[in-house]
Amino acid sequence: MTLKDLVLDHLEYTFEKEAWQPSLAMAVDGLNARQAAWKPAPGRHSIWQIVRHVTHWKQAVLAAVDGNPADLDALDRIDWAEASGDEGVWQADVRAVHTVSRRLIEMARAASEQDLSSPVPTGKGYPDQPLALRLVRTFTHDIYHAGQIRYLRALQGV
Repeated sequence: MTLKDLVLDHLEYTFEKEAWQPSLAMAVDGLNARQAAWKPAPGRHSIWQIVRHVTHWKQAVLAAVDGNPADLDALDRIDWAEASGDEGVWQADVRAVHTVSRRLIEMARAASEQDLSSPVPTGKGYPDQPLALRLVRTFTHDIYHAGQIRYLRALQGV
C-alpha cells in the first residue's frame, strides 16, 4: 500500500463509505431541517451547526492548498454560528459539505506521492504540514463529528 492508497482509503471511508463506523455522509443522510437544527440543551451544538463547522474548516484547507492560507484565529471567531432555515437551506448546506469533501478527495486522487509529501500551509502564522497529513487530519475530524451527529440523532429517536 502506498501513501496515496492509505490517504485515499482514509478520506473515502471517513467521509462517504461504510466501514466499522458510519461516515459523515451517512450520519447526515435522511435528516430534515427540523432534525438538523435540534439541540439537546441551550448552549449545545446542533447537527446543522456541526455540518457548517466541518464545511467551514474544509474550505479553509482548500484555500490553504490553493496558496491562500486563512487567518485561523479569524475563522475560529466566526465558527459555530447558529444555523436555521428551511429545508432548502439545510439541503444546500448538506450539498456544500459533500462538494468540499469531494474536492479534497479528488485533490488527493490527482496528487502524486511527492505532492502528498510536500508541505502546504496550515494557516497564517502556523507551521506548514505535508499534504497527506493535512488531509488525514481534516477527515479524521469528520469521524469525530459523525459520532456526535449519530448521538444527536439517537437523542431525537431518529
